[in-house]
Amino acid sequence: MKKYQRANGACYIGALVFILVSTVFAVVLQFFKGDVLDCAIAGDTGAAVRYAALLIGFILGEVLFYYGYRRMSDRFAVGCLRMLKHDIFAGILRLDYAAYQTKQQGALVAKYTSEADMIRARYFQMLPLFWEILLKIVFVSAALFVLDWRVALVTILLLTTPLYIPKLIEKRLQRAQAAYFKAVEDDLARVNDWLRGFEVIKNYSIERQILSRFDGSNDAVMGRLLRDTSLGAASQLITTLISYLSYFVVLAVATWLVLAGEFSAGDFFVAIGMIDQLSYPLISLADIIRQLIAIRPSCAEMERFVAQRGAGAGRSLPRVEKGIRYEDVSFSYAGGRPILRGFNFTAEMGGKYLIKGPSGCGKTTAVNLLLRYHDVTGGSITVDGVPITEYGTTYEAVTVVRQEAVLFSDTLRNNLAMYRDVEDERLIEALKKVGLERFAYRQALDGLITENGANLSGGEKKRICLARALLRDTDVLILDEPLANLDEDTAAKIEELLLSITGKLLLVVSHQFTAGKLPAFDRVIELDKTGQ
Repeated sequence: MKKYQRANGACYIGALVFILVSTVFAVVLQFFKGDVLDCAIAGDTGAAVRYAALLIGFILGEVLFYYGYRRMSDRFAVGCLRMLKHDIFAGILRLDYAAYQTKQQGALVAKYTSEADMIRARYFQMLPLFWEILLKIVFVSAALFVLDWRVALVTILLLTTPLYIPKLIEKRLQRAQAAYFKAVEDDLARVNDWLRGFEVIKNYSIERQILSRFDGSNDAVMGRLLRDTSLGAASQLITTLISYLSYFVVLAVATWLVLAGEFSAGDFFVAIGMIDQLSYPLISLADIIRQLIAIRPSCAEMERFVAQRGAGAGRSLPRVEKGIRYEDVSFSYAGGRPILRGFNFTAEMGGKYLIKGPSGCGKTTAVNLLLRYHDVTGGSITVDGVPITEYGTTYEAVTVVRQEAVLFSDTLRNNLAMYRDVEDERLIEALKKVGLERFAYRQALDGLITENGANLSGGEKKRICLARALLRDTDVLILDEPLANLDEDTAAKIEELLLSITGKLLLVVSHQFTAGKLPAFDRVIELDKTGQ
């Protein structure tokens, strides 16, 4: 968290300067209150008016500088949160795809939302507030010594007692907050899972059952939150009771000094005002310390997350010049049955290849090994004679189009160009090539595609993804089940389009390509259920 503080240091220092000046005004005006009272009792109207004018001036100064402090402290907290959220999202994007697939999306969303906001509220906002309270305590304590050292000592000794309460329950506070964060992550994972299956929920009419399960998950989260807040409330209750007890003891001491003739009415008024100025900040400081203690493990875990690097170390594969070779390749997940066994396949640049077979035979796994999502458990894969294990990623030379068309909620232009600078003429040409003439003009490129292409047909989404892949123009183009979920006419058009692609190593994974068009491939590899 230190780097966020340093990056927003100007706002942090500005906040401290403003609160320092505001605190000075707040403390000095307490003495003017006593002076106004003493002058009024003595009948010195002129002096009372002068002190009243000074009092009003210092009140205005306190308020204005406190406003400046709030503006600067808010800028500091928001600036830190902005950088933290950037790092969280960057950390997610650094994950390699295989690692991403093992994560619960709810846990990642929770880091970006609830955990980041909690760190803002309980850490970034607490830092300026901690100094605000501490400066007030220091200045008020110093002012009390100016007034009377006996009152000052009694006040400081008694009113600082509550500050030790959060430290006494530190571990319980941290465990309660960690349990709450974990419950939030699990709850978001379940909600994401249910929303992905929205159509199934409606089709099977299981809204009541899903809502019942949501209530159970939501109750667990709220229970953890209540436990967290209950500990805070108990800590604050003890702190408040001790503070009020201390307040009455100090009040008794000040009263004794008045009766002993050592305090004037104005001095007593100033002393009570100072004690009021000190008691609430000390209660607040105890709560701030509690929150800073509780959030510490979460901050440390967040720092580890944003600092992690992707697993794919090594150089990137720039291009494929000759071809790809699978030699006696086997693969299985840890502890699982073999998905591929003794798989041999050679693909040359410019060739067209089809891998077919029943579901679960390892077709997609063979592609994922080429994409470096996993390492082979036997045999080897080479690109232009170089073992693929020497490359951290092959994305630079390979474009993959999956069965599910993925489109962003953005313009057609950005979905085609993928935020690169591509001339409109090339985009229009690519749309025509995939048979989307009705979108092949400049105005249509600015049209908005809704989330996941909900305003397009399945065939249109597939073709836009294919046009996007052709525009990227890599040496290798992989199409994983490109004909899935398409009507017969659209599937036939996609087949013709794929077979017309030249100048690339085309690798199609499909179990439903038309038999009459198979001779157009340089080789058809058929896998069985054993992955051979």
